[in-house]
Amino acid sequence: MSDLIIEQDVMQEHEVRRYFEIWRESVIRSRHTITAVFLKEADSTQSKPNENNHQITAFLQSKIRKTDLLFQLSDGNHWGIFFLQSSDVEARAFLKRIFAILKAERKFQQIALKASITEIRNNTVTFEDLLEKNKQVLTENGQISWSVVEVHDYGVQPIELVKVSIIEQNAIFRQVLESTLNQIVIPHFTLEVKVYEDGYSFLQSDGYKTGHMHLIVMNDILPRKNGLEILHILRHMPNEKKFIIYMMSERNSEGAALNAYEGGVDEYIVKPFNLRLLEAKIKRTFARFWL
Repeated sequence: MSDLIIEQDVMQEHEVRRYFEIWRESVIRSRHTITAVFLKEADSTQSKPNENNHQITAFLQSKIRKTDLLFQLSDGNHWGIFFLQSSDVEARAFLKRIFAILKAERKFQQIALKASITEIRNNTVTFEDLLEKNKQVLTENGQISWSVVEVHDYGVQPIELVKVSIIEQNAIFRQVLESTLNQIVIPHFTLEVKVYEDGYSFLQSDGYKTGHMHLIVMNDILPRKNGLEILHILRHMPNEKKFIIYMMSERNSEGAALNAYEGGVDEYIVKPFNLRLLEAKIKRTFARFWL
């Protein structure tokens, strides 16, 4: 009895659609990848479920994680699995593991599967298109047992707008920073750069109240509203997680840096500094969003 797999109710195609629509939007908001795996018996040519279907369903249920979602398509011959916040690398590892088990264990000797993998990195795909595309590639792959086909139609990452505010009272250095940031090329992001001569003009602009990701590059000493005051205001806003704050300072001391980091800055840069260093730090910051 120890190797008996008990099948529980599995979700059906129509039940999963509304969940997918929610997850698809989270790909944009949270930049979390969804990967879909579809499976079919390699030698299944019947239009209705065959005798192995219940055994396959129960086996798949026993191998997925609690965060994964298994469902059966309405034709009864395909299974789908959504791996939330997972890439195609993890999906390939999952298929390699379950294929090895099915091929090795005698009780599964009548079963041979084939699969497709689709990594979803944008919200352009509909549930119906996703299903039809994967059913199509599985059909085109014929009766090749244990094959895995990858669908790349929905893996293009969207370009995200990032607002950039430079707050620096020195006009020449302000122009240099503006030119530098306007020339930075960051994959998956486009920067919209605006400059301000002091903290007060920045706060009057209201540009920081949007829901866009917002990079702030500001001096700690500013007229009317200094950098630490702005830092305090931004870190107490409801959308404070949208801000990436770089603070520039002429104070090269551990105390000044510690005070800035405790206040919520992401980077503390001592003047004078190499502009290439600033560019490298910014590129590294945004690269982390897609690692």
